[in-house]
Amino acid sequence: MKPHINKLSVVKKIPSAPLKTAALYKEIFEAFIEDYSARGFIKNSEHKAVIISSVVPVITPIIVEALQDLGAEKPLVVSHRVTGGLTLNLRRKKTIGADRISNAVAGYFLFNQAVAVVDCGTATTLTVVGKNADILGGAIMPGIGLMQKALFKGTAKLPDIAVKTPKGFLGRDTESAITTGIIHGTAGAVENIIQGIEGEIACELKIILTGGFAKILSPILKLNHILRPNLIFEGMRLIYLQTKGLKLFNKTASYQDA
Repeated sequence: MKPHINKLSVVKKIPSAPLKTAALYKEIFEAFIEDYSARGFIKNSEHKAVIISSVVPVITPIIVEALQDLGAEKPLVVSHRVTGGLTLNLRRKKTIGADRISNAVAGYFLFNQAVAVVDCGTATTLTVVGKNADILGGAIMPGIGLMQKALFKGTAKLPDIAVKTPKGFLGRDTESAITTGIIHGTAGAVENIIQGIEGEIACELKIILTGGFAKILSPILKLNHILRPNLIFEGMRLIYLQTKGLKLFNKTASYQDA
């Protein structure tokens, strides 16, 4: 039987700031498990296995403590040493973020070919996996929300706006001018960088768009792409399965995108 990516049961977001104690995170996790167990989304027995992909080092040991207090197994933490079978073809392997590794694993596994994963989060990151299942590198720029906050906090008169997909290129007031500048600017940067990378590595890339701002960017991104807002969680699951002995990558196989 060919392995495939399952649809997620539930996703719950918990702000990382302000930082909480392990006891408080334990209470949040307990409430989450009880709520979704009662609603039939998950079973109480299903929360023992844990994998963590963290880019906030100070919070990681606190989360580990909270989860272990709940009786979970020792969490598997994604890092340059835990890559789901991908090779890191990088100059400084230790510096790559766990989020980019998780995205790369899911992206490559979904299509079994060279991919570029664009994650539109706090930062907009672009991670490239070559056709030989190796992470080649990518690009990092300020995220859409970060750009908006920088304009608001760094200027005297620009307003704090809600970012949304612009209706066109020409901003006819301050709010729409900010929107078009941020969104079209990000889209143009992504398109230019991907086209440049494809030229450098002489390889066409399958493009996957993910992250919190992905749905805003997707309608105006001119490059053909797949929208997978929760790609990172799919990657984390696959990395966990790989550590348990499941072979994820087979160059002659095609896998189902469920």
